[in-house]
Formats: sequence, structure tokens, C-alpha cells
Amino acid sequence: MKSIQISDIVKAVSGIVLWGEDTAKIRQVVIDSRQAEEGCLFVPIIGERVDAHRFIPDVLKAGAACVFTSDKTIRGERGTGIYVKDTLKALQDFGAWYRSKFSIPVVGITGSVGKTTTKEMISAVLETKYRTLKTIGNLNSQIGLSLMMFHIEEDTEMAVFEMGISMPGEMERLVDIARPETAVMTNIGVSHIGNLGSRENICREKGKILTHFGKEGTLFICGNGDLQKLSTENVPYDCCEGNCKTIFYGTEMGCEYYADDIHGTKDGQIFDFHSPEGTYPVELSVMGIHNVCNAVVALAIGLKYGVPVETGKEALKAYQPIAMRGVVKEVRGIHIIDDTYNASPDSITSNIHALFAYPGEGRRIAVLADVLELGEQSEELHRGIGEYILKEKEEGRVLSLLVTVGQESAHISNFVKDNSDIQTIHFSEKEKALPYLQEQAVAGDWILVKGSRGMQMDKLVEQMI
Repeated sequence: MKSIQISDIVKAVSGIVLWGEDTAKIRQVVIDSRQAEEGCLFVPIIGERVDAHRFIPDVLKAGAACVFTSDKTIRGERGTGIYVKDTLKALQDFGAWYRSKFSIPVVGITGSVGKTTTKEMISAVLETKYRTLKTIGNLNSQIGLSLMMFHIEEDTEMAVFEMGISMPGEMERLVDIARPETAVMTNIGVSHIGNLGSRENICREKGKILTHFGKEGTLFICGNGDLQKLSTENVPYDCCEGNCKTIFYGTEMGCEYYADDIHGTKDGQIFDFHSPEGTYPVELSVMGIHNVCNAVVALAIGLKYGVPVETGKEALKAYQPIAMRGVVKEVRGIHIIDDTYNASPDSITSNIHALFAYPGEGRRIAVLADVLELGEQSEELHRGIGEYILKEKEEGRVLSLLVTVGQESAHISNFVKDNSDIQTIHFSEKEKALPYLQEQAVAGDWILVKGSRGMQMDKLVEQMI
């Protein structure tokens, strides 16, 4: 982050100086009081359980140069205090103002599943030509995206930001902050359907990512299945300030950029990448047709910004999954696929399909926990995962064992148990599943572990290891 004078911050957030001087400069923005250090701005967020205003004395003692406060009665003996009506909105306003100081191209990524892996692959391709900033960790929310703006440096040439929403109205604020000129919609599934109501509503809300595209904006949309029809009918193109070009990508021939002839290898998978520029063989070190789609759009965006396919494909070949997103961990010959960062019905079915692409004749075991935030449709959507497992069975991809964990996931195992001979077992808690899995697993097994973040299935993986 380049240093910013406090007087400029006051103007950016329409604040009022309660104490201190406005001539000092800040060079870091934090919301965690434990990260406060000399010369930082501390933004106290009021959460459901904790009002971070109580940490203002501590951060000033740690050397914070400036703090926001929505409480006019607070006075500090050090630093500078800026009164704002709403600290979260002030953080967003400051992030948007800071972003406006840079003319770099921004690629925004939204969708129900696959945002992080898509971001990583696009960044890997763009990094071959540009100094590229990408979303760190899970900083893709109303708070997180604002904080990401302050990672833009003077030498940053491009940025790739995840933009996650769970409620109506959130995307408008995110695009006001990041102002992407190119965007990717990875998928329209049922994540957060409990809040957004329907896939059509989800598509409409996520589609608002194109609001500030201007004349050269391009929206890349996965065109597999019904997504071309769904997006054509529901993306709110009238929100776009200028002309919005839509490009479909995927693994179907109706897309402008697509992959076919997909084959698994002992190290990953290979496919042919088709584009208006030609056809190219591509090799990945990760499994799953969903990762093929991610790679296709990464190469397409690379071409948009002048990265040749031959260069981009080498970057993708070297790509490895990040923690808890399909990382394979081997223990005494047992392969544990840790995809525990989060889950949706769509991502679970993609992972189950990919489970059978791994090499060897070992058993395929799925350990699935609850998918959260599905609202009234939770039972139906969990049962749909069971239906997919039986559909895979009809195609010769048969699970050797299905283990479900939690409450809602029982709908998966009950459906599979009632309609097939696949071995199934359900546990109310992951701690109860652990000894069973330790007893059952043998060398050669491939064990997929997946569930919503709130289910903390990563801890089960740690215990298994």
C-alpha cells in the first residue's frame, strides 16, 4: 500500500476528526487489533458478538496512526480519531477511493463454485506477463474485498479479485469498490439459495458484476448445461454503463472457447483447447472436469490480455491446488483428497465425478458433510447429491463406501441406501466418524473429504493423517 495522508482519508470517507492531527500518513489498514502496528489505520467492525471499538485504546498504544469510530464519545490520547457514521461503509468508501488512484485492469470472478481455483489459474497465466495482484485467502466479501484494495502497489499491473455474495444488493457494493473491466461467472448453482431464493435470482445478483464495464468490458460465462440460457435470460445487462460483450466457455461445442478430448493421466489430465486462434493440447496437474473449465477461461483471458496460449499452458501445467481445495495427501498408501474449504451441491457432484479419474484400482470413498445455507430446499438438494451418486453408478463409476457426517447429509446416505447396494453409513459428528474411517481405510484407497466450511471437515482430515 502506498502511504496516504490522514486528511485525504477524512475526505474519502466524509469523516470528522475527533482528536489528533490530519497531517500524518498511514501505510496499512487493519480490522484485527492484533495486527495493529506503527503507522496503521484501524477500522473497528461491529460484529454479531464483538464490537471492535473496545480495542481502540490497545491499537493506539501499539502505534496505530489513525482509527475510525462511529462513537463520538470515544477519545484517544494518541494518534488520530476519525468519526464516521458506519465503520464498515467507511472502510468500503476508503477502499473504493484508494482503488480509484490506479488505472490497472481488474478481472472480477463470481459464481456459485470454483471462484478460488479459477482466480488462481487466471493469475498463473497473467503472471507470465504482468505484475498481478490476486485475492489473498478468503478476502472476497464486503469486508475482505475492501481490504484487498490496499494491497495494490505502484508497480501492480493487473489484479484478479474474487467477488463473493450471499445476500441481495451485495454485488453492487463490490463492483463500486473493485470496478472490474472483465469478469468471470464460473457457475450458477444453489449456494446461498436460502438467502437468494432461486437460481434465477442468484444469476441476476451475480450478473451485476458487469455494472461498471464501460466500452471494452467482457463477461466470460461458463456455458455448460443450461447456463447459456439461464444467463442470457437473467444477467441484468441493462446495469452496464457501456457495451458488455459476453463470451461463453466450457466443455461443450456451443462455447467460443471450449475443451474436448479430455483424458486422465497418472499426473493429472490432458485436453484440447479450442479457440478462435486455433486448437492446442493442454496438460493439467489436477483432476476434474471443473478444473478443465477453469483452465479454459484462464487461457481465454490470457489471450484477451496478450498472453499466448503456449505461454499460458505452461503456467497451467505447473499449477498446484492450494490448501483444502483438492490437495491430495498420502498416508501409508491411502490417498486423502482434502477439498474441505467449502462445499455446494454442485461442487460435491463435480468432486465425486473427479474421484474416479485418479489413477489405480483402489477403492473410491466419499466422506460428505452438510452443505449449509440451503434454506427450505436443503433436503431436496442433499437428496439430489444421492441421485447423482446413483447416476454415476449407472455409468460404471461406483463408490465403494459413502460416509455422511452431520444432520442434513443424512438425506444423501438415506437415498443411496434405499435405492442401491452401495455401502453407506451416517454419523452425527465428525469425531464419531474418525475411528470408523481409520479402521476402514487401506492402502490404495482414494478418499474424498468435503463439506461446508462451518462443518470443519479439515479437522477430520488432520486427525486422519
